[in-house]
Amino acid sequence: MVFEFRVAARYLWASRLQSFLLTSGVAVGVVVFTFMAGLMNGLGARLINDVTGSAAHITLEPESRIPRAFMAAPLGEAHFAVETGQDVFAVLRTYRPPLDVALRTPGVRAAVPAIFGNATVARGERDFPVVITGLDPREASTIAPLAAAMVRGRLALGALDIAIGQTLAEDLGVDIGDRVVIRPAPRGNASRSLTSATATVGGIFTLGIQAIDERSVYMELRSAQNLLDLTGSVSVIEIKIDDVWQASAIADRLGRVTHLKASSWLDRNERLQAGLRAQASSSSMIKAFSLLTIAIGVASALYLSVARRRAEIGILRSFGIGRGAIVRTFVLQGLFVGASGSMVGVVLGFGFAHLLYAVSANASGTPSIPIDPAKGEYLRAALLATLVSGLAAIVPARSAARIDPLEAIQS
Repeated sequence: MVFEFRVAARYLWASRLQSFLLTSGVAVGVVVFTFMAGLMNGLGARLINDVTGSAAHITLEPESRIPRAFMAAPLGEAHFAVETGQDVFAVLRTYRPPLDVALRTPGVRAAVPAIFGNATVARGERDFPVVITGLDPREASTIAPLAAAMVRGRLALGALDIAIGQTLAEDLGVDIGDRVVIRPAPRGNASRSLTSATATVGGIFTLGIQAIDERSVYMELRSAQNLLDLTGSVSVIEIKIDDVWQASAIADRLGRVTHLKASSWLDRNERLQAGLRAQASSSSMIKAFSLLTIAIGVASALYLSVARRRAEIGILRSFGIGRGAIVRTFVLQGLFVGASGSMVGVVLGFGFAHLLYAVSANASGTPSIPIDPAKGEYLRAALLATLVSGLAAIVPARSAARIDPLEAIQS
């Protein structure tokens, strides 16, 4: 093997310009591979963060409650009547056991009980419909990054302090310290109206999601329970997990254990999944073409090397060098070129990704081009490029091994 190694190195050194161009071609292919990996993986991560960054990965909520049968059937079948909008409002009145189960489940990062309710917020003659979200102040930023999203004031949910979206604040014409009136909306066929409350705006946030920024009010959990007349109850248990792609499996497990309705962000975003799959397929095709380009370049260059060195190969064969040694010599050339080109390509790809990340960064530090230099799949690119270069060298190597020594010397 030492002999084949020395011959392969001598052949590459003797054709330095060709070896340089061939190595450069491999490096360019690796740069394309790592760029597409960083771009597509970064775009996928950004899309997923946009969808799940301010929402729960999994929600646990009670099944919809069905009214009792209103008439008996001859065959013993129950008949039900549910008027749309008048069904029973379902809440979790005993939420501690399922909350504990969720917190003990492997893969779960956090579980937060929350209560939701429709209401209107008024300031003078301005009146807007909103969704009230009641949370434990200690866990207010667990699901949505409210503390980091504050543009004025601070996230200090108390008995009389609330946080509202920036668009809602502009619509109401309020600022920090102003007081607003919150009137809960009646639920279903409730016979009495809920009591309104006056609260102080303690913080104004923007999450960059229009529906939240213009129609969300966050308040302390017990205050929301009292306001909605649901003392001791919550609407859902919101869960964050470590691996977002395991959401469906963990939701199924929690649903079986808690006997609650468990849904994941994947169930609510089928179009996003389809888009990510299409994006991954496109990225794989481009990366495959970059590897194919490397293979074609290596194979064609080594074919030319075989043609030029036909007489030398014939002399080696006449000295008793076997066909296997000839094959190994040219395969080693392919591996040398692939390995050296891969190393250069990885360095260039990593630097190019960081340069593009820095150049495209906006005022907030987020790049306008969703590339993530850390997700360039550099090791995979280097290994695949080296392997493809070695495999591409097999065909010209076998062609060299079939050269007849006598014919090669005579020609």
